[in-house]
Amino acid sequence: MNKRLGGRRGGRLVALLTAMIVVLTGLACRRAEESGPSRVEIDPSQLSSREWPELERRARGTTVNYAMWAGDEARNRYFRGPFADELRQRYGIELRIVPLGDVAEAVNKLLNEKGAGKTRGGSIDMIWINGENFGTARQGGVLWGPFADALPHIGRYADEARQRDFGTPIEGYEAPWQRAQFVMAWDTGRMAAPPADIPGLIEWIRANPGRFTYPAPPDFTGSVFLRHLLYHFGGGPEKFQQGFDEELYQRTADQVFALLRELRPALWRRGETYPANPRDADRLFVNREIDLTMSYGPAFASERIARGEYPATVRTFVFTSGTIGNYNYLAIPFNAANPTGALVVINHLMGVESLLDQSRRLGITFPLDPARLSAAERDLVAALPRGPATLTTEELASHLLPEPAVRYLERLERDWRERVLQP
Repeated sequence: MNKRLGGRRGGRLVALLTAMIVVLTGLACRRAEESGPSRVEIDPSQLSSREWPELERRARGTTVNYAMWAGDEARNRYFRGPFADELRQRYGIELRIVPLGDVAEAVNKLLNEKGAGKTRGGSIDMIWINGENFGTARQGGVLWGPFADALPHIGRYADEARQRDFGTPIEGYEAPWQRAQFVMAWDTGRMAAPPADIPGLIEWIRANPGRFTYPAPPDFTGSVFLRHLLYHFGGGPEKFQQGFDEELYQRTADQVFALLRELRPALWRRGETYPANPRDADRLFVNREIDLTMSYGPAFASERIARGEYPATVRTFVFTSGTIGNYNYLAIPFNAANPTGALVVINHLMGVESLLDQSRRLGITFPLDPARLSAAERDLVAALPRGPATLTTEELASHLLPEPAVRYLERLERDWRERVLQP
């Protein structure tokens, strides 16, 4: 009896010890995953392109959580499909998309995590970012770096892409990736020619009531439309590049908002409501409720023609005075669980081979400086298909205007709500 009892107790003791070992092992594994081989003290200030083979080796077998704007289905399919497959095959990296309705969501999450002391094991390893979101992230100290200048592929980008983002010094805390430029679209089957410039657009809106609208700021496309008006009334982009000038802003913004209030009854639905984003504006354009639409993507109309969403007669245009363009960037959060894997993915996205593939599949404007490409690479770029509605690279480049300092963007978006949406 006592022996049987002792045997049961012994068995229970063994079982208890085994369970404790399993629990402790699990905790150790979780700690190892949090600090993991990808997190082994990487000092970004000591990064060098010479170390790249070792970084690629250490990234193998890891997962990279990529936070990106999810508003374009073609890009969603590409990054979840062909691009993720390529990373898996070439580097042994699993890519997990973290979809965002607005990049500000991710920046606010990082700010909250920093405030809560979560400095490691974050749920985002890399983020698609630029403009005011980058400025907010830098001010809040929630980006990892500097790292960009150590990337082997960064040397193919123009120097301007590595200096400032909406006036905020980059200082290596984000890496240039894609280039965007504002264009507008019209249907040649409905309209012989679009307005040539901002004054022409204003007169066209007055003469065609109900046939124009723009996405409501802070949507990035609606916001850039406002910045074109700022440049128009402010005498061009030059005055808006070096920091924020309150007197200049007040003088110019007064004219911008006075015009928008005046035009409001001539807009779609008399300006009582606005599209929430470019997709909503596209639907109005396709349904013939408006005659002009807009995008930051120069190839957007060609993409939609190819998908059967736009009629083949749609074309794009830029103003004779130019349109605003910028770079999109990739950054790494301060508490990324896998900065090593993020470095490898970011560098791959910036490579000539990958950018050519993105251009073919997504219609993005090839962003690298032609002078820094080989003759063979330039031939490959020249051979990229250009859709029927896409302007030439030369025409876009000759009409490119820089973004203003980020404070102008923030004030325009805030004041539009107070002075136009709710006057």
